[in-house]
Amino acid sequence: MKKIETESKGITGFLRSFKQIVEDINKEKEIKRIVFTGNKFTCTPFVELLTYVIRSMDKEIIYVPAINLDDPYKVILSNVDCDFVKGGDPYNPDLVVIMGGLAMPGGPEIPSVEKFLEKIGNNKKVIGVCFMSIFEKSGWCNIIKFDYMIDIFMDSSIFGR
Repeated sequence: MKKIETESKGITGFLRSFKQIVEDINKEKEIKRIVFTGNKFTCTPFVELLTYVIRSMDKEIIYVPAINLDDPYKVILSNVDCDFVKGGDPYNPDLVVIMGGLAMPGGPEIPSVEKFLEKIGNNKKVIGVCFMSIFEKSGWCNIIKFDYMIDIFMDSSIFGR
């Protein structure tokens, strides 16, 4: 994949980048349903943040933890957070967002992810969202046909007395 935009900084830059990509895709073809998939617990807070940043777009959001199509959740924004309500239709989305946690050791094998993408429908855009180049390091970029990918790097410092 080629870099199409300069780096943005921090969590705000990450979220704005995602929102811009979704807006651009929506201009090409109206997005009605977005399906997120990622690891339970570790990817879920990022699904919440990404859902929050596109809240004004009024899209149907479905979360499929661990690519398990038998266990989808509707993502609904409340006044203070996202609620994950069992159910929802993950098939035939206009956009799929694959979270990088799936590419970590212990996650599904790439053929399982390919099968997941095939099962949910063919006419969709695919965005990868990962940290520290995990899709590239795990070989996913050579196999999964991402239309866009956001690769996030964060720095931390610990201070004390």
